[in-house]
Amino acid sequence: MGDSDPGEAETALRRADALGVSGPELADCLDAVGSAYRRRFWDAGDPQDLRRAVDHYRRAARADSARQTVWTNEVAVTLTDLYDLTGDPGDLDAAREAAEEATGAAEEGSPQWARCAATLVLCLWNRYDATGALGDLDAAIALGTRALGALPRTDAAWARVCSNVGMLHMDRHERLREEHDLRTTVRLAREAVNAAHADDPELGGWWNNLGNALLTRHGTQFPDRVLPRQDARVDLADVDAAIGAYETALHISRWKVAGRATFLVNLGNARVDRAEALGLAGRREEAVATLREAVVPLAEAVSLTSPTAPYRASRLNMLGEARRALAEETGAADEVAAARGAFREACRKGLDVAPEMAVGAADNWIRWAGRRAAWEEIGEADGYLLRAARALHEAQAVRRHREAWLVASHGLAHEGVHALVRLGQAEAAAVRLERGRAVLLSEELGLVPALLDRLPGPVQARYTAAARQVQEVLRDAG
Repeated sequence: MGDSDPGEAETALRRADALGVSGPELADCLDAVGSAYRRRFWDAGDPQDLRRAVDHYRRAARADSARQTVWTNEVAVTLTDLYDLTGDPGDLDAAREAAEEATGAAEEGSPQWARCAATLVLCLWNRYDATGALGDLDAAIALGTRALGALPRTDAAWARVCSNVGMLHMDRHERLREEHDLRTTVRLAREAVNAAHADDPELGGWWNNLGNALLTRHGTQFPDRVLPRQDARVDLADVDAAIGAYETALHISRWKVAGRATFLVNLGNARVDRAEALGLAGRREEAVATLREAVVPLAEAVSLTSPTAPYRASRLNMLGEARRALAEETGAADEVAAARGAFREACRKGLDVAPEMAVGAADNWIRWAGRRAAWEEIGEADGYLLRAARALHEAQAVRRHREAWLVASHGLAHEGVHALVRLGQAEAAAVRLERGRAVLLSEELGLVPALLDRLPGPVQARYTAAARQVQEVLRDAG
């Protein structure tokens, strides 16, 4: 049977159906077909292959009650792959439901439970990416750590879970800046690469994740994108090691579309970071050459990414950053236009499926436009920022998490205010300046309506009037 062609597997399944095969034997045939469709998806990127795989895994779960948990987990895994392509919340919800069912049916603490829990971790992670809800990220880390502890180190799934938990810690480090998370990220990423079997089809992914960890650590040298002190030496060891890890991932990977796009965008991003470090060190010619090298994999990654994929916004943002840096170095008008277009599309796409990514793209666009005194561009980007930040704030269940998102977007408000003033829109600028404080005040007022009946009438009236004013400001601000 060909590794990527499900035709023979379908033929074998039809033969089994004609013979009345049922139970575990039928489930094995269905699994073979589903696996063949998944392999073909990784080669060609057709979402219909994933949907066909889901259908066959569901049939296998119905046919084999003894291994129902196994097949239900396969349904969940395949649906997460489908969500990565479509960005459809329905696919993610269906994946989470299947993962919860499989995890609940498995014996807690067993290797099978760990594999199912690891799939549920992916669902929580995807939901965090979609909403920015840090509660989902905390839950994913806690569950992933338990799943890792339940797996023998020799289990084929151990490297996957180890690497994924490392990346979850990296996401939390990037948001909350806790050093423990970064140390854990690098350690787990290295352990995953070292523990993986040489013939593991996902080994390229673990090399990719190690590159992510090293690139994040490299970035800690440059708070606010400057050298920490005047006489500091730029250390390229981590960024060069990250580039090597991404190149290894591309070299050994069997993936031609979906996985390849991930490795390409990370390679391009690492080259951008290397160019920035070279620029800080005064090595301009090397920096420009590295930026040109960075644009190539980033553009290919965007071309391989489905228009509906949740990560398209992030990849467009990275491409925009590379072209922005190149435009600043060369002054080429076509690079300015290309960078602007990439940021704009990243903001639009992020608002649809990934508001955190829209905030990042708006941040980059606003800062760049400010350096060019492009006030209208700042106003446009700030509009995207407002909508994305509001969506992120409303997605949080814990005050500490809401404050983290408000802090992340508050500083950018001043850029938007300055742009509005330069455009002669003073009244709009005043509303924009108070936007963050109004959100917090609205939240505080929303905590106490149940106590209103205990307050004197005049106090109730003042509260109601203040709450109405806050609501009007928020509505007028968009």
